[in-house]
Amino acid sequence: MKRNILLVSMLFAGISTAQAGGYMVGEMSSRATGMASAFTAVADDASAAWHNPAGVAFTTGKQLMLGSNVILTSNDFTTNTSNPLHPAATKAKNGTFFVPHAYFTYWDEGSSLGASLSINSPFGLETSWPSTAVFSSKNTFSRINMVMVNPSVIFKASDRLSFAAGVDYAYVNKVDLNNTAQLLSGKGDGWGGNASIFYKGDGFNFGVTYRSRIKVDIKNGLITGGPALAAVPVIGPLLVGATTTGNTSLTLPDQVNVGFAFMPNEQWTLSFDADWVNWKTFKEIRIQYTPSTLSTVLTGGTNVNTIPENWKATVDLRVGAEWKYLPNMRARFGYIFSPTPIKDVDFSPSIPGNDRHIVSIGHGYDFTPDTTLDLAYAYVHINKREQTQSTGGTNALKNGTYKGNAHILMASINHSF
Repeated sequence: MKRNILLVSMLFAGISTAQAGGYMVGEMSSRATGMASAFTAVADDASAAWHNPAGVAFTTGKQLMLGSNVILTSNDFTTNTSNPLHPAATKAKNGTFFVPHAYFTYWDEGSSLGASLSINSPFGLETSWPSTAVFSSKNTFSRINMVMVNPSVIFKASDRLSFAAGVDYAYVNKVDLNNTAQLLSGKGDGWGGNASIFYKGDGFNFGVTYRSRIKVDIKNGLITGGPALAAVPVIGPLLVGATTTGNTSLTLPDQVNVGFAFMPNEQWTLSFDADWVNWKTFKEIRIQYTPSTLSTVLTGGTNVNTIPENWKATVDLRVGAEWKYLPNMRARFGYIFSPTPIKDVDFSPSIPGNDRHIVSIGHGYDFTPDTTLDLAYAYVHINKREQTQSTGGTNALKNGTYKGNAHILMASINHSF
């Protein structure tokens, strides 16, 4: 349960688990999404504020981008023979989530300094299983609502090289982690930093972005006794609806994005990214309950619940292209391979995904030389997960076949002034 709580701690507008590996969301602007978000070495519109602030040094004036994702998700579960309640099947509630983004960049060609501001939700989770699911004692509803604010300062060292540095503030405004024994909700925040490099060559660009880990403390979360406690002898019925509080924390992973973009002519841009995400920071979820009758029953008297996670670091591979087939129109397409960081022995239905393959297309249209509308679509295919290694007590109830996918629709407007 603790795991879900941390995983559920970040959703600016209700994002889902069907994006990049773990609970990270890679689709942060429409133009970049059309190119599989292989944008670290492109970074020439306002979304550079997120993808690589150092790229702002090779733009001019001010740029503002506003937009949103619409994400449609689906997850299904069927038990297998390693589940003691086989056969059984269930379906998670289909999700529809809106994830807005806003970016601003400023560069004065008469100066060697610039600035940018990014507001988005790069992490998030929401999964809702029915209370009739065989694993409902482990998980029914997990959610993370979060917003990240990232101001940066950019320095141009030469006509080809620039640097940027900034701070990341993560505000987790809503965390929910529910099962049939307890309902948990809370919020918290934390601080981190980032740095980036951009090199502009002749017909190619190179970029690197680093973002630090961020520890988010979830304090005084509200814990409510769930309906399953009614089965506890004598005291159980009195605890259904009873409340206590608890503290936990979540460490968002540090990450390094390395990108290369090649422009063979004025019509084509080809881009490649390798994104290392240090999911090893997600070792466990530890909830410290405020002592009470409810917490004593939930934890067996320890007032502490620890769930091992032991995730592994991953590398996402991204390939994208943009074709300027008319002076004011551009077509885009891309592909992403995103491996799961979740080991079989530590699996939870709160994040039922596996390795993911994402294909994307996009289109850009210039209304005027200063105003562009970008549209994108991405299909997320999650490899079927045949879970058999959940062992010990009720953990075996998580064993089964998990299938899922997602559709992502995006629109952004970028204006230069």
